Amino acid sequence: MRDRVYVILLFVTIMLAMSIVCSSCRTPKPSVTTVTEYDSVFIEKLVPYPLPEDTARIRALLECDENGKVVLKWFDEEHTKRVKLQFKLDSLGNLLANFETARDTVYLPVKETTVGKKTMTQSIVTREVERKLSWWQKLFIWTGCIAWIVGIVALVVWVNKRTNWIGILFNLIKKL
Repeated sequence: MRDRVYVILLFVTIMLAMSIVCSSCRTPKPSVTTVTEYDSVFIEKLVPYPLPEDTARIRALLECDENGKVVLKWFDEEHTKRVKLQFKLDSLGNLLANFETARDTVYLPVKETTVGKKTMTQSIVTREVERKLSWWQKLFIWTGCIAWIVGIVALVVWVNKRTNWIGILFNLIKKL
């Protein structure tokens, strides 16, 4: 008889431990999320660029006439828009050339990229919210409840067999 009681108590203890282990919930840990974004900013600037010196080319055919004077037979000149070219042929046959270039600076558009780094940290705070239990959690709660009831009933029966306290209690009630 004693072995049977110990087996029942062992069974009740195992059922209680199983119901506690299987029906308990794990507490979620707060998570921290970090998002890094890179922003590109395009800036258009005007950068000064000095134009180089210009050149000009002169081709001329100079001949002497019957009097011994230098005569210009033909003349060809090539130059760009910014060049001012003046030449003169004097009576002695000297060719004088004056060459001027207007200095100029051109402003060219240049795109410049600036990359910025923006970091955003987001932490999730866990708050307890009432939620519904799943079917297996309900099952283990009910089986744990039934195991407690069976254990208490088994304990009352076992104590009653040893001491007969329920019979004594009923006799007291009848006397009143």
